[in-house]
Amino acid sequence: MYTDSQRRTHILDLQRFLRRIQQAQGAVQPLTPDGIFGPETAAAVREFQRRNRLPVTGTANYDTWTAIYAAYLLLTDLDALPAAVDFFPSGTDAKLTRGDKGPSVFVLQLMLGMAAPHFGNALPVPLTGEYDADTETGVRRAQGTLLLPQTGETDRATWTALALFHNSFFGRTPLAWTMA
Repeated sequence: MYTDSQRRTHILDLQRFLRRIQQAQGAVQPLTPDGIFGPETAAAVREFQRRNRLPVTGTANYDTWTAIYAAYLLLTDLDALPAAVDFFPSGTDAKLTRGDKGPSVFVLQLMLGMAAPHFGNALPVPLTGEYDADTETGVRRAQGTLLLPQTGETDRATWTALALFHNSFFGRTPLAWTMA
């Protein structure tokens, strides 16, 4: 048996889906989910049907529901952050040091390269995938800027600070460049 509680939950879902779609379309007043299939919800369904060349009925039949849900999923996929990938070696005492090679070092060099303009006159570290003298110097400079012990070795604290720094400035123009 289809209960009133189930119906209300499905209407709330429909309204949330429609609201997200309306927000993406720049609606001035997107639908407010309340679990009641009233005139505003029917109007939102009709508008969706019109825009998507579905029969304009104002009811959410199977085809309309499926189309609304598919549009909602596309939008939420765009909203979601990519899955995190942990390149740092496992273990609490893990470190990257001179002589190490591999993807972890390459990612470290990428982060150092992106951060270099934010560290004054620092040069980007060459992307070699090998923890060489340039990488060690870049790590030391980053540690000094991030107020960490300047060992030149990348421990978990250094990696985390660099990753947070990278994420906070990703895609931003370095401050020194905007002031020049």
